[in-house]
Order: sequence, then structure tokens, then C-alpha cells
Amino acid sequence: MELTVETLPNGVTKAKLVGRLDIDGAAKIDVRFSALSGAAYGLAVDLSEVTFIASMGIRTLMLAARSLAANGRRLALVSPQPNVEKALRATGVDEVMEIFADLDSAAEALKG
Repeated sequence: MELTVETLPNGVTKAKLVGRLDIDGAAKIDVRFSALSGAAYGLAVDLSEVTFIASMGIRTLMLAARSLAANGRRLALVSPQPNVEKALRATGVDEVMEIFADLDSAAEALKG
């Protein structure tokens, strides 16, 4: 699992994940990902290159979302592949954090 981070011009933090977000993938990014909960306006997580997500990966996302929410900010999921989106919706993650088709929509929602 790879994690790259950048701050967008509007102050939203973008985290791009690449690979499998399973137990091994989650273990590789957990510490860095939890540090992102201090994101200025919110965190947009690009899932377009995540090929698989398991419960540990969902846990990583949920913990970050809860941490952000405790500080009045939000986490948005961006462009998940169909199998990943299906798993997210089946577990109710979409009731806690929004899923957006593109980064621009997510960044605008997080800023506003």
C-alpha cells in the first residue's frame, strides 16, 4: 500500500492510496494516515487505485473520519473502484462519510 499526501490550493488535504487496503496495507499506512486527522478543512481520500479493501482498511478510514469529526472536519472518499465502493456501501461506510465521483466535488464539499 502506498500513501501520498498533498495539500490542495483550497486547503483540503488529499491522500491518495494505491494498492490493497487489507491487513498488511492498513498496517503500512495506519500511523501516517491517523496523523492526517489534523487536515485544515478536511481529508479527501482518493481510492481510484485501491484494488481491494478489507475490514482493517475500513477501520483505518473510520478512525480517521471519527478523529476529523471530533474537530469539526470531515473525510470524503473519492473515486473508489466498483468492488471497493460495493464493500464500502455494504458495511455502511457511506453513512459516515460521503463518496464522491471526483476530487473537485469532494474538495468543494469539504471546504464548504
